Amino acid sequence: MRDYAPELLAAALFPLLWWQGRRTRRITPRLPIAAGQSFGLAGPHDANRTLRVLGIGESPMAGVGVAHYEDSLCGRFAALLAQQQNCQVHWQVLAENGARLEAASSWLQQLPASHTDAVDIILLSFGVNDTTALTPVAAYRRQMAALLQQLQARWPAAQILISGVPKLAEFPALPAPLRQVLGYKAASLDRVVAELVACSLQTSPQLCHVAMPVMRDKRCMAIDGYHPSAVGAALWAEQLLTMYVGKHKNLCS
Repeated sequence: MRDYAPELLAAALFPLLWWQGRRTRRITPRLPIAAGQSFGLAGPHDANRTLRVLGIGESPMAGVGVAHYEDSLCGRFAALLAQQQNCQVHWQVLAENGARLEAASSWLQQLPASHTDAVDIILLSFGVNDTTALTPVAAYRRQMAALLQQLQARWPAAQILISGVPKLAEFPALPAPLRQVLGYKAASLDRVVAELVACSLQTSPQLCHVAMPVMRDKRCMAIDGYHPSAVGAALWAEQLLTMYVGKHKNLCS
């Protein structure tokens, strides 16, 4: 499907999609961000090796859908990484419920250097809010390219794992045909990021696009049917870790 096809579908079905969107927002439970601190430590305190992880994103990165930040995407990734690498992991999250990709640049500009003196791994997770806002793919690609350039300038040695855009076509909270139209849009944004990374691999081998795992199991979704549960966040984190381990071996070989 062409990049602009979701917008054409949305225009053709606008009255129905507008009504479905309003109704979905009205009946869907509003979940808070995770409790606790948006940073932490994972792994043994006496480990000989330390890694630092920075998670940047929208509501799933902020822990919406789970009870505590340690069960969020970044928190679970840090715990799995510490176990797999037998090291201590310092993790920190920059995220906001409802955020779009364009907000990330300003977050980094406002972040004091002392808060993240060194970062080994950066997790990026955006796309849901840009999908529902029907952000043009050209604008999304431009914003992602600018953000990656900003991250690489600040932390040139960091590996950057860019999560795929969540598959809105699988969100239980969304009715048809709204689910399908937003699913097409999410796929188009995800595709443009995958292409951007593929075109940058020769000059930026530390970049990695990570496809979203399949979350059709109801246990993977929170009670709102829109955000990942603790089970879903753990599955998502495992996917990111698997790609990190493979990518790290290739870079170090």
